[in-house]
Amino acid sequence: MFIVLPFISLITTFLIIQKNHPDWRQSLILASTYWGILLTIITEFLSIFKLVTYSWVLVTWGVICIISIYIYLRLNSQKTPTSERNKSFRLNKNIQIPFLIKLLLSGISFVVVTVGLIAIIAPPNNWDSMDYHMSRVAHWIQNHSVAHYPTSYTPQLYQNPWSEFVILHLQILSGGDYFANLVQWSSMIGCIIAVSLIAKQLRGDLRGQIFSAVITATIPMGILQASSTQNDYVIAYWVVCLAYYVLSAIEARTSNLWINSFNIGTSTGLAILTKGTAYFYVLPFLIWFGLSQLKRLRWQAWKPISIVAITCLLLNICHYLRNYNLFASPLGEPGEYSNEIQGINVLISNVLRNIALHIGTPIGLWNGIVNKIIQIIHTFISLDVNDPRITFSQKFFVPGGWSTIGMPGNENGAGNLIHLVLFVICIIIFIARKSIHKQSYIFDYLIATVSTFLIFCYLVKWQPWNSRLHLPFFILISPFLGIVLSKLKKQKIAIYLVIFLLISSFPWVFFNRYRPIVGSNNIFQVSRIEQYFSNRPYLKANYTEAVEFLNFRKCSNIGLLMGNDPWEYPLWVLLQQNNPQIVKIEHINVTNISAVIAKNSPYQEFEPCGIISMETKKSKQNKLEKINFQDKTYVRAWNSPELGVFIK
Repeated sequence: MFIVLPFISLITTFLIIQKNHPDWRQSLILASTYWGILLTIITEFLSIFKLVTYSWVLVTWGVICIISIYIYLRLNSQKTPTSERNKSFRLNKNIQIPFLIKLLLSGISFVVVTVGLIAIIAPPNNWDSMDYHMSRVAHWIQNHSVAHYPTSYTPQLYQNPWSEFVILHLQILSGGDYFANLVQWSSMIGCIIAVSLIAKQLRGDLRGQIFSAVITATIPMGILQASSTQNDYVIAYWVVCLAYYVLSAIEARTSNLWINSFNIGTSTGLAILTKGTAYFYVLPFLIWFGLSQLKRLRWQAWKPISIVAITCLLLNICHYLRNYNLFASPLGEPGEYSNEIQGINVLISNVLRNIALHIGTPIGLWNGIVNKIIQIIHTFISLDVNDPRITFSQKFFVPGGWSTIGMPGNENGAGNLIHLVLFVICIIIFIARKSIHKQSYIFDYLIATVSTFLIFCYLVKWQPWNSRLHLPFFILISPFLGIVLSKLKKQKIAIYLVIFLLISSFPWVFFNRYRPIVGSNNIFQVSRIEQYFSNRPYLKANYTEAVEFLNFRKCSNIGLLMGNDPWEYPLWVLLQQNNPQIVKIEHINVTNISAVIAKNSPYQEFEPCGIISMETKKSKQNKLEKINFQDKTYVRAWNSPELGVFIK
């Protein structure tokens, strides 16, 4: 029941802010931003003293709730006279909502509620979550700290952690991972609300705002991710908040400059703290803000720019320091995802290949033609379409098959074909209809949003999974698309388009490959344990039997030898499920840079009674008969094709 405490603090913060902000959407965005700062401070502060425990997290949120409720009640005692409130209420009550708006809002609600149901019922089972999103949370809870620890998979350490910070609090307060998927789902709701507010800022009418919300709610990649523990929707939300704050600052000119600068800095900092791709998405909007301040304040522009930079840095400083102390870089280990060469030909290549991820269909002929055209263009720009300097993993291809229309789709590589086509159509309309150009800042907003995609293509290698990294772009562009559609002379066409978007989203809602609600393997019929293994069902029997063997021997201190296959979170679930003892799990014989941490307390005192060794092809580990760890020998006592269990 105590899981409600963080939500109570968010709600009371919203109610406090709403006292001075008439638009509830603006109040909600501000409240979530300040709540995000608060959660970061709590996590980092408790972590310093190794107090990330149930008791301390409970007490901290309890105190915050008491304080926020007290502040709200004090402010509420100074509210406006009853007659004025009743008058305002009557005015709002008399507003007639058109049937179309009700229909579209109902469609959005259906999509959001259904995805939310999936998020609650289905456990976290995304591949990256099994590798590091959820695994790192389990280690943090065990260590009572978010400090780095020895692990065979270093992304558990250096990857940006804010989304997992939220999961950490929810998991500690609830005692399980039933609410872990709600972080992405709530970000989906936040994005739907925020893009409608941006559309309002861009002078879009009610219809344009609702169209923007529909477009966001029906993005296939977004629908699939919103019920998972990936973090692309979370970063999308903070980037959309940033876009809103930048627009607010530009429109407000010099009034509320310091508050707006602080909000820009916090949303930027939270976006960066969530995922590394945020650097590409925040840059154009920060440049837009900086140029606007230089134009108005001249040499005094350094003040608001400094506030943005300092606020952003303060939110990330602890994570930067952890990474710098271990990896000698605030960003962690150098990755292989950045392009090794630059140039206009690289930009053209990656723009074409990244767009191709969204234009696949079940029609093989179409996919083949597109593939061939892109290869031909590459001959003219003097680049190999599979050049390893700009390609990460696998050869270039145009996706195909029924998964391209949502049966079954998955959050690793789903394309947004209809939304891409809609974007092209709206760009043509925007160019042809000069009257739309007069909309407040809409052209500047379009340039900033398109620039995020171009920067991404210029700096990041192509890979088959890039489409999920494009989610923030498709959400950012939604207000522009909604406004353009609302300006069509033949509104029936626009209405048919948005209704078609809602209908076309249903396959993505119902036929999620790893969390389906239709079919014989739907989430209501398949056991929760089995759903953890949706990505790798053949591992379930091996994992289950290995854990049963260790439980039979009453072994609770478990060493992990994962090699290059860090698919460990299901082991945490199984080991903690039926074991009455306190289970402690640590990586052993680590060979990467995090091995230096193993020499420190308490890791150097860790003595496992059993070791689980990952022996899949991906792990690249040979089958051994014995393992030496800290001058002790462990011999193979249980065997399977993918796992081995060693006993001291």
